[in-house]
Amino acid sequence: EAAPAEEPASKRLAATLKKHAVSQSLYKHIVEILEHPLADTFSQESREMLLAALPHSLCVPSDERQEFQESIVKMMGQLMGQILATMQTCLDAENERVAGSEAKKQELEETIQAAEAALSKAQDVTAAHQTELNLACSATQSAHAELTKAKDVQKAGDAAQALARTDKEALEAALVGDLEKLKSGDVGDAAPDMLYQHLEPLLLKLDLDASLRSATKPALLNAPAGRGLFDKKVVEEIENSFTAKIEQLSKHIAESQPAADARMLVVTEAEGKVAEAEVVQNAVADGLASARAVQKDAQASLKAAKASLTEFKPEYKKATEVRDQQQVQVQTFMDVNVAAFDVLSAKISAKKKKAMAAAAEAEAAAMAAAAEAEVSAQAEAAEAANAANEAETRDATMPAAEEMAATEETEAKGSAAADGTSTTDGESAACAAAESAPERSVEETPKIIEAPAAIGSVAELGA
Repeated sequence: EAAPAEEPASKRLAATLKKHAVSQSLYKHIVEILEHPLADTFSQESREMLLAALPHSLCVPSDERQEFQESIVKMMGQLMGQILATMQTCLDAENERVAGSEAKKQELEETIQAAEAALSKAQDVTAAHQTELNLACSATQSAHAELTKAKDVQKAGDAAQALARTDKEALEAALVGDLEKLKSGDVGDAAPDMLYQHLEPLLLKLDLDASLRSATKPALLNAPAGRGLFDKKVVEEIENSFTAKIEQLSKHIAESQPAADARMLVVTEAEGKVAEAEVVQNAVADGLASARAVQKDAQASLKAAKASLTEFKPEYKKATEVRDQQQVQVQTFMDVNVAAFDVLSAKISAKKKKAMAAAAEAEAAAMAAAAEAEVSAQAEAAEAANAANEAETRDATMPAAEEMAATEETEAKGSAAADGTSTTDGESAACAAAESAPERSVEETPKIIEAPAAIGSVAELGA
């Protein structure tokens, strides 16, 4: 008869895990510890031995393990600790490398922040200079406007004086020139009519009456030898009119000179203000140019700082990616493999769980009984205290009741003496009433305590 075929290892493993209520996924995470690349601190033979012993040691509830099974669990814990320590060492090394990169990144970012602050400050300075220049330009424009206005006033005011001076000069020239020639008849090669035409515009400026103006031309064109008395008088009046007009214009020019000087002074002051405004404007413009140069340098510095950070980012990313990968591996190992080991190493049997539950139930029942006993004791103590308080109150009110009865007896005797009716029958009845009076209860104590003051006053009246 052929021997029965041996069950496959996987089937035997599944049966063992089922027996100890261990899931395949949980067991797989324990096996991953033995297969970890850093598990090479244990020899291959040791790892194979641990792998074969795992289902019969770590998977067995902790309260059912024997000494050799506990040694297997301890070896697994040591291996897991060595792997975790090696992973942490690698992670610490990566953290140190990343710390240098982070320091450099922070330095670059601080440089950018400083450059941004410098640029912002430069922009504020430029804006302030621009505002100042706008004001200076407005002041210069206002100064030019005042100068233009002053020159217009000067031009309008000086025009009349200039015209008077021109007329005066023309009259003076004619007086010694064309008029003198026609008066003396010494015209030379010039035609008298031509000389008179030169004089005619000037004659219009003279204050001549109509008769004199109409007689002017015949008198002046007539030769001196052919002039009669009337013509000579006309020529003389014309010459006097020229002289009077010249004197009038000279006086006008002299009187208008202060006003012309004042207008000139206003123009001069306006020109000075324009010059001052232009000096200020030029100085402010120079300041603005300097501020713009500083702002341009600040912009260049910021651009360079940002470019440095951009160039460094790939290097920083590479360093942090390696660190992050190491960190994820460590965390995954702790969350999955170490956690699985902790679950199995601390696992207890169903029997122990049941015993623990029964112990917990018994403890809870004991605590409930103790609490109930404590409540009962507290209730008995409270009842005893209430009884003691009632007895104390009763003992305190008895003297007051006796005192009340004596006071009433005294009051009755006093009333009888005051009325003059003290009979034996009445005294007997009073005594009988006192003796037959029922004893007052504790509940009437407040009235008995308040009575003596009023009763005493009545007794005093009876006396």
